[in-house]
Amino acid sequence: MSIYAPRPDADQLLLDSEQVYTDYVETVSADPEYPKLHLAPPVGRLNDPNGLIYDDGVYHAFYQYSPLHPTRAVFWRHAVSTDLTNWSDQKTAIAPISWYDKSGCYSGSGFVAPDGSYEFFYTGNVKDEMNNRSAYQSMFTSNDKGKTFEREENNPLIFDQPEGYTAHYRDPHLVERNGIYYAFLGAQRTNNTGAVVCYSSSDRREWTFEGEIEFSDTSIGDMSYMIECPIFLTITDTATGVEKDIFIFCPQGMQPDGDKYNNIYQCGYVVGKLDGLKFDIEQPFTEIDAGFEFYAPQTVHAADEEHDAPVLMGWFGNAEEDDHPSWENRWVHMLTYPRELELHNGKLFQCPVKQLDEVLPLQAAQMSEDGILADVRGRRQFRLKGTLNVGEHNVQLGLRDEKGEPVVMTFGQDFAALDRGFARYQAGGPIRRRMLTPSNSRQFEILFDGSALEMFVDAGAEVFSARIYLDGAPQAVFVRPPEQGGVPSVENLSVAYLED
Repeated sequence: MSIYAPRPDADQLLLDSEQVYTDYVETVSADPEYPKLHLAPPVGRLNDPNGLIYDDGVYHAFYQYSPLHPTRAVFWRHAVSTDLTNWSDQKTAIAPISWYDKSGCYSGSGFVAPDGSYEFFYTGNVKDEMNNRSAYQSMFTSNDKGKTFEREENNPLIFDQPEGYTAHYRDPHLVERNGIYYAFLGAQRTNNTGAVVCYSSSDRREWTFEGEIEFSDTSIGDMSYMIECPIFLTITDTATGVEKDIFIFCPQGMQPDGDKYNNIYQCGYVVGKLDGLKFDIEQPFTEIDAGFEFYAPQTVHAADEEHDAPVLMGWFGNAEEDDHPSWENRWVHMLTYPRELELHNGKLFQCPVKQLDEVLPLQAAQMSEDGILADVRGRRQFRLKGTLNVGEHNVQLGLRDEKGEPVVMTFGQDFAALDRGFARYQAGGPIRRRMLTPSNSRQFEILFDGSALEMFVDAGAEVFSARIYLDGAPQAVFVRPPEQGGVPSVENLSVAYLED
């Protein structure tokens, strides 16, 4: 069969995807471990966030969607929100049925064109009978604010890849600089090392290969066998007032190094300045999340002064780790809660977007003499915030369920750690740990949602993302010094939760 033939079972694929939605959508929504504050698939498997845009008060999020999981037929699914918390499913935007994407509609980015239309750039993946891969960079559009979608008639816009690169060539991220449009792609060189490449265009239809991004730290490419999902953005450093460029990307194949790089695949960023194709690195590669499940993030800017900080959403999951307990109810993975980004002295800080205060406004919380916070008993969606005194000893903050203590967070003078060693899911090991700037106090914010836990430390200096599957509903949050009596000091303790 010719590689240029459309998918032969396209009609059946679309029928089957609608049928599985009909059969299981109520089962998924009834699962108590399904989130109410995070974007998750209506059925099936979710992975990378795609095409994030903001227009006229509405956030549009797309994501890779496999309704027939474990069959790997990757669609783009569409959802919208006005507050980044309550999401409305808008069904499938594009399916893998054309000749140039029949093995999967892979990741890409969104762009609001000058005429107000929406444009989405993505990688079409094609594999032949011998499993040989081809990659095509393509586009689909919407002229009615995301109600309907059409493929660009001249697809693919970028055909194959230049000499020196394999067909692992994907994930176009579009930006505009000084009136010129640039697309950054993740790539693999033929010597099995990773790279980020750049294309330019004046009309977003005809693209010219400019070359490879030359990082001043030459080990960036050699640290991996493939770089995925590059994101480029510019942020003003709040400490210096100087505008800085940032590349966020996912190097595959990094080896663990102490507390770092312990997930199956990594995601991090470098800070510096892009001049042409040369990127002068001022802050070295740094993991963006200290937890267990985080990958392939994207960012979006709102077009108003109230919400002008870049907002980041990541895949709350990992490739090759689909064996979550949630699959018993026919769904797996979600996106992280949206985070506002701030650059301070070359370091990215991440905090929940301010819209969370509208959905879950915090109130003062009371702790019992034995360090138990009972407000969250039976609640599967809650938020907890405070400051811990760690000057004399470490402090533990934990979550108790019907069988014990599946989650323990430990805060010290120079570190924070998350242990999910007694939870029902522990892929990648039970503990994640991060060294911190020495201090006698630690700020924390916890967001728990069904089976998702995000722990923000010291105003977002570090974030730990973890999928947490409990035995029954939460019974209590506890605070204690490990192996010591008494209850530690907690200042400004506040809590919020969703009513059932």
